[in-house]
Amino acid sequence: MSIGIAIPLFNEEGAVEQVLHQTMFVLRETNIPFLLAVVNNGSTDSTGSIIDSMAQNFPEIIAIHFDQNQGYGGGILAGMRALSPRDIHVMGWMWGDGQIAPDVLPKLYQACLKGHQLAKACRIKRKDGLNRFLITGLYASVMKTLGVQSKDVNGCPKLFPADVWRSIDCRSEDWFLDAEVIAIAEKLKWSIHQEPVVMKPRYYNESKVRFRTLLEFAWNISKWKLKL
Repeated sequence: MSIGIAIPLFNEEGAVEQVLHQTMFVLRETNIPFLLAVVNNGSTDSTGSIIDSMAQNFPEIIAIHFDQNQGYGGGILAGMRALSPRDIHVMGWMWGDGQIAPDVLPKLYQACLKGHQLAKACRIKRKDGLNRFLITGLYASVMKTLGVQSKDVNGCPKLFPADVWRSIDCRSEDWFLDAEVIAIAEKLKWSIHQEPVVMKPRYYNESKVRFRTLLEFAWNISKWKLKL
């Protein structure tokens, strides 16, 4: 059994090497064969060259580059497309900022193997700053009002049995991708496993989540609701 993980990166030169090394260490320690589709999503710093250097040294890393940022969801979907044709049993995505320790990956992987259609992290404690705390709180309140039951909709990593992922058609190329997946999962009555995690402070670079992100969320939620 093997796992494939898409990791989108936008200007994460301070975090990328550590995140990749830690992720590979955790998966090797638990004897899980893996591929990492690492997406340089239009970075203007040295993120791309670091990815290329690591891909040359580690055959498990697939380097994907975009000259222009494809959006949060666009970067993830590019990585998922690269993984989808591979002989992988579990696949999904994680963030590349180092705020969620990769130690949770084996637990999510095992949950998928046990029959859950989606296994995700659920942040029970956050140390990511006031702005992001307020944005996320408002977003969660809106999602709950619209009938979404899952806690921490945006919590990552998110993993799926590969055949489950291939059976759905996610298209959101922006920040709505995580919510789109949860909406699909609840509509199809998937078994969702949630693993508690602590979100650490961001030590490198700035968060990409802004208050305008909330407006983007609201717009996409409205469009999604009207389609139901």
